[in-house]
Amino acid sequence: MKLNRNYVTPFISLVFFVVGLSGLLMFLHLFDGYTEVVHEYLGVLFVVCAVFHIILNWKALKIHFKKGVFIPALLGILTISVILIVGESMYPPVNTIIINKIIKAPINDAFKALEVDYSEATKRLKANGISIEKAATIEEIWINNNTDPEEVIDLIVE
Repeated sequence: MKLNRNYVTPFISLVFFVVGLSGLLMFLHLFDGYTEVVHEYLGVLFVVCAVFHIILNWKALKIHFKKGVFIPALLGILTISVILIVGESMYPPVNTIIINKIIKAPINDAFKALEVDYSEATKRLKANGISIEKAATIEEIWINNNTDPEEVIDLIVE
């Protein structure tokens, strides 16, 4: 199948709009939880569309490269990205701090904080082939079982 601007341009335009809007909603904490999934998955689609867009417009982009306009843009975006990453690492969001404390707390305390019945959570984990033995924390559960942290937490709070 040959790439066609008639398909790539509308897709990249609409996906750009939705990713931008969902990012803005996330920034404003509106519809939290719903916007994240849209933003993440359509973000991947946006990257795919952007690659197709670059392929279709490579000749024109080479002209911009020769003019040197990409270097200041690259430096600006790189600087902003580094500032945001350093700022986030120095002052993490409260929810990240709380989650990290819960997954490293003793299992009984973590389950109490999550308002989860220990025996029920253990049954759900065991039913999915995840052992809680030899684990002192929630983090150790997924490490000891070589499994996905999100899966473990989903099973615990289910």
